[in-house]
Amino acid sequence: MIRKSHKVRIVNLGCSKNQVDSENILGEFGRAGFTLAREEDPSDVTVINTCGFIEAAKEESIQEILGAIQNRKRGEKVVVAGCLSQRYLTELHKEIPEADLLVGTYKPGEILERLGLASTLPSDCLVGASPRTLMGEESHHAFLKIAEGCNRVCGFCAIPGMRGKQRSRNVADIVAEAQQLESWGIKEISLIAQDLTFYGREGGGTENLEGLLKTLLRETGIQWFRLMYAYPAFLTDGLLDVMASEARVCKYLDMPVQHASDRMLKAMRRNYSRASLREQLSRLRRSVPGISLRTTVLLGYPGETDDDVKDLLELVEETRFRHLGGFTYSDEEGTHAFDLPEKIPTPVMEERLGRVMDLQREIATEDNQARIGSTVEVIIDSVAEGESHHFVGRTEGDAPEVDGRVLIHGPADAEIGSFRRVFITDAREYDLEGRLV
Repeated sequence: MIRKSHKVRIVNLGCSKNQVDSENILGEFGRAGFTLAREEDPSDVTVINTCGFIEAAKEESIQEILGAIQNRKRGEKVVVAGCLSQRYLTELHKEIPEADLLVGTYKPGEILERLGLASTLPSDCLVGASPRTLMGEESHHAFLKIAEGCNRVCGFCAIPGMRGKQRSRNVADIVAEAQQLESWGIKEISLIAQDLTFYGREGGGTENLEGLLKTLLRETGIQWFRLMYAYPAFLTDGLLDVMASEARVCKYLDMPVQHASDRMLKAMRRNYSRASLREQLSRLRRSVPGISLRTTVLLGYPGETDDDVKDLLELVEETRFRHLGGFTYSDEEGTHAFDLPEKIPTPVMEERLGRVMDLQREIATEDNQARIGSTVEVIIDSVAEGESHHFVGRTEGDAPEVDGRVLIHGPADAEIGSFRRVFITDAREYDLEGRLV
């Protein structure tokens, strides 16, 4: 039995969905009398919330587990949780028996119960406001998970095998958590799910993202709501109307397209064509003037040719995404693509990805240069200590952690988390520079 009033260390790996899970785990330990161990502190329990999405993430997770076991102090327990252990639980039991506890993806109260700590938590993570304790660097931004799992069958993705089918939270529970976050001083919420626009639609459900947004706007005073991880489907007219007309909904959409070649889209099992994708993107531009689009692309899927890459480059040039992230294909057990022939050599994948990123760098630089001389609203993220500028912020077109920043000069009177007007004076590849108005 672990004594209470001790310290817990949470090592979070992977995506923002995992971060929310880690914050829920930390909140549960807080209810059990634990405090968070800082980097220099010894801990009684270390929880490693792993990622198992691609090979590099799996390797990082394994190294963190082995490092925690090797460096633990006497009496410290090492808990392995998350997607990697969900996916390879049996193998990890055999390969790393030194771990004190292995569990899968987050289930409320599971870790505490199996460590012998009493829990008063609800048995269903999708009921009511969460037990979470925020652990991000920014005290004014938080992620809010509105659904778990995914119903898609994309050929490269192992997430449905780890997270299961989609299970949407009900509107009342999401609103309760948003109100909880607002009471903690959160000014900006990023709504996240594996497939955001499919929210509420599984099993013939009647709730949808448009209705959820309207309720959140009505029931909270959160200044910015941001939409992350939207599959290119179910972009209804009603949803686009809300994005265009509501100032508190950021004119921003993260929509991973993955590719633009009809051959590749079919092989990836994405269930849309190049033509329909172009129409969706054009419709977004028409319906939500000034929208900032973020996307993700995947290079090197089995069977990809140079002509397929040219199709993707044409779409990137035509669409001019504000932000673009790219990855090379990773062979993952249990996915449709794992058994496909015509695997692409790693150097070829990397060269193709380099071409796409070079083009995106040019587009981003031109886009930023066009903003010189404009005045934009930013949220102040941090004080820039030791730099020539005074603050770091973001526009509504920039998500935290993954997108560009605004480097701000001016009197040192801006509060972290406040919204300020900034006159843009210069531009870099991905960042803007300006002064407080």
